[in-house]
Amino acid sequence: MADNRLIPIKDESSLAFNELFDRLGTLDLTPLIIYIVDNVEASALPHLAEQFHVTGNEGWLLAGSKLEQRQLIKESIKIHKIKGTKAAVKNVLQALNLNGTIQEWFEYSGDPYHFRILITLNDRAYDAGTFDLLKKMIDEYKNVRSVLEEINIESQFTCSPYWLTYLDAENEVII
Repeated sequence: MADNRLIPIKDESSLAFNELFDRLGTLDLTPLIIYIVDNVEASALPHLAEQFHVTGNEGWLLAGSKLEQRQLIKESIKIHKIKGTKAAVKNVLQALNLNGTIQEWFEYSGDPYHFRILITLNDRAYDAGTFDLLKKMIDEYKNVRSVLEEINIESQFTCSPYWLTYLDAENEVII
């Protein structure tokens, strides 16, 4: 009978390692499946958001879809590692599907340590509440000494053109 052990040597530490390795095959790994964010049930997303510290003003309130919520959770560790930098603000905007351009004070001759952001909202409406949420979220991720001077928001909507043709006896009119 062939020995199928991982380590065929018969000393005490090798036997302990073989026993541990055999037990790994019987472990229930289903609790780890929740961290595969793309496959987890949507009802678990708020709990994951809380665990990864992206609830409230840290982006969750601006996530308009389940896809954006999942992306925010997936990017949360990366964003928190660089929190307090321009890159952190840029990454959280990207995770929320917000196209943002950040200009620092030396790029536009502003006051020292000031910055401004141009955000393009694609197919998304906004109001004063959205503006306040954006400002609070940026304050969460920006450098503490930096001052948000201005937020410019531009909305772009895509819509399908509808053509209507009317034909009369003399000319054709396209509306």
